Amino acid sequence: IDRVELRAWRDRPAVQKRGEALLRGHKAWQKQHGDKSDFPSIEYILLHSLSHLLITTVALECGYGATSIRERIYVGASGYGILLFTGSTDAEGTLGGLVQAGRKIERYLRDACELGALCSNDPVCAQHDPADPHEERFLSGAACHGCLLIAETSCERRNEFLDRALV
Repeated sequence: IDRVELRAWRDRPAVQKRGEALLRGHKAWQKQHGDKSDFPSIEYILLHSLSHLLITTVALECGYGATSIRERIYVGASGYGILLFTGSTDAEGTLGGLVQAGRKIERYLRDACELGALCSNDPVCAQHDPADPHEERFLSGAACHGCLLIAETSCERRNEFLDRALV
């Protein structure tokens, strides 16, 4: 993922505003749980959300069960990236199918972004405020079972730190 483009995206006023809302949610969670963990970063939340959309898109197109695809998100000084892989040894878990999907990554990215544009639970999902103490969903923005949540065994962060609005 191009660092310059990611920085330009991060510097948009709408992204900054959304990042502040997600950070407020994280601080509310920390206060409630007495936790001192760091906020992952707005870039991480973008890539994590995009990863979930890609998993769903690849599963729909390729016939993979979404539970057989796992993710790893890379955000750091050395760069940014998303790795989708399978950990199964059965027929669904063959690496060749994901390699083929990787050859059409532009199409899958486009389809994933389209998939993330709407949710069957909108407007409730899209208007979620992470800092709302009544909902107690502090670690995610626009994310629900209708759009971004996947099997927890596939997700590296237990379906936390997701926001469809960033994608």
